[in-house]
Amino acid sequence: MSRTYEIAWTPDRAAAGPPAAPDGGSPGYPLGVLTEHLRAHPRMDAAVLLMVDPEGERMKSANGWFGSPLLREALEAALDRPHDGNGPGLAEAALEHDCPLFLSTVEAWESAPLLKNQIDERMDQARASEAWTTLRQTSVIGCPVRSLGRSMGVLIVASTDPTSALRRTDVDTVKLLADLAALARERSDLLAGEAARAREELLLKRAAEGTAASLEIRDVEIQAVEHALRLVEADHAALTRMGERSSRLATAASTGVALPAGEAGLDAATLAEVARSQRTVRREHEPYTVHVPVQVGRRLFGVLSVLRIADRAFDSREVELIEALARMAAAAMANALDFDRTRRVAQALTRGFVPDSPLQMPGFEMGFLYEPTEKQAAGGDLFGSWRLPGGEVAVLVGDVAGKGLQTAALSAMARFFIEARTWDSKDPAETLAKASTMLSSRLPDETFVTASFGFFDAGGCLRYANAGHLRPLVLRADGELSEAGGGGLPLGVSSSPEYENHELELGPGDLVLGFTDGLVEARRDGELLGDERLRRMVRTAAEKADDVQELVRLIHRDVREWAGGLSDDVVLLGLRRRGGARL
Repeated sequence: MSRTYEIAWTPDRAAAGPPAAPDGGSPGYPLGVLTEHLRAHPRMDAAVLLMVDPEGERMKSANGWFGSPLLREALEAALDRPHDGNGPGLAEAALEHDCPLFLSTVEAWESAPLLKNQIDERMDQARASEAWTTLRQTSVIGCPVRSLGRSMGVLIVASTDPTSALRRTDVDTVKLLADLAALARERSDLLAGEAARAREELLLKRAAEGTAASLEIRDVEIQAVEHALRLVEADHAALTRMGERSSRLATAASTGVALPAGEAGLDAATLAEVARSQRTVRREHEPYTVHVPVQVGRRLFGVLSVLRIADRAFDSREVELIEALARMAAAAMANALDFDRTRRVAQALTRGFVPDSPLQMPGFEMGFLYEPTEKQAAGGDLFGSWRLPGGEVAVLVGDVAGKGLQTAALSAMARFFIEARTWDSKDPAETLAKASTMLSSRLPDETFVTASFGFFDAGGCLRYANAGHLRPLVLRADGELSEAGGGGLPLGVSSSPEYENHELELGPGDLVLGFTDGLVEARRDGELLGDERLRRMVRTAAEKADDVQELVRLIHRDVREWAGGLSDDVVLLGLRRRGGARL
């Protein structure tokens, strides 16, 4: 029995003239140029080039032309899929014999009766009679297009005029053009292969950048399915994740066409099998699916699935691409989860010394804000307030250079040392000096701690000392805004430092505001927020806020909106004496 091929015709089947050319066969391309040359032949009324797809099961029209719509209809019937199980069409007959097929007339062909029946079934009676009258006296040459023993397609030419029928001497001309078509197709395939490889490399590069761009697990999940959809031109992509406390799989992200619940190919049993075996599963019937484990070593994060509802199954190269993407996604997820774990521990260390609400002091109102950045593990900001044995209240704002878990631990240690030394020190300067001595033998090389630290009493007097930190801002009730004076070496730099005490009297309505560099060093398009812009925001917030807690929140909001997001932790601590007219 002859091998059969399915032939995919281009749209507008009844139209005369050249069909669409999906494989680079337009008149300006090599395959199109070849068929156009045949228009000048005095005995040719049609020429069509059919190419076999890479799987060898389907032929489609790469280029061609027909002298009339009726001839096209009639020839399509002759070229279409076999009329019965044993009678091939013209294209298949040429491929089957592996040599040019010459028919002086279609009527003389052994399969002519089957062809006539096919035409009768496809057209109404009058049209079928007219088509067969045209086709029966048509002469045809069908020449295989072959390269390196591989069937690439068939070149079919036809002449409808019996007085100028094709001759056997025309076979050599058609065969030459078929050989040229094979060379053109090889060149086209090479160029297409290079373009496909370049596309794959570009898409994989973008996928690697996209999945690695964020340390937020949700962003990684979304990036994985979006890149999977584009990478293999699928209809649907989904990522199912393992639960944190169970082995149950649940959809974490999906994109593409909507699928009914329980869609075949994405069923729980298949996903569970992939998760259990940690091996890729490919379905080669509709809907076509590929399921790939997302894992680093034996650490499984979930299953990445892609689906095509129809058209074609995923080939081995596409499976390799999805597996490569799954490895990228797994590495990004591992980084994101490890980062999240580190961030939570670091933030717990930072927040561990901080009360849930501002300290209540008669005659004063306090507000504080600590906002860790989402882009990095918690930094080294330290802050807090606590009561002293003599009735005063200690307030602290500081920073440890660096990011991450170690920096957060050092911040907690510095905060503990400073608070501990307030119990045996008479003033802020002595407290910082003793804390610096303790830190100097414990901090890693090139690590230091800055701090602005003071004691408040009920009369409104602030005694403070500064260890290399940003100077607090003082906003008076009459609107005057200035910096608190003083400075000194960061903590831990020297084992026997000296710090100077300063005093600041707060009248009714006066405000003192401490903050960390994450605020003043916020950037927009490379430009720093700066001191002057921060001062304007402080004034604006003071005019709008009903209390100090709202004031620090407004300042933080305005800075964040100006910068389009903050890349560093921020601490704000404000203290205002009650009474007096406010701005």
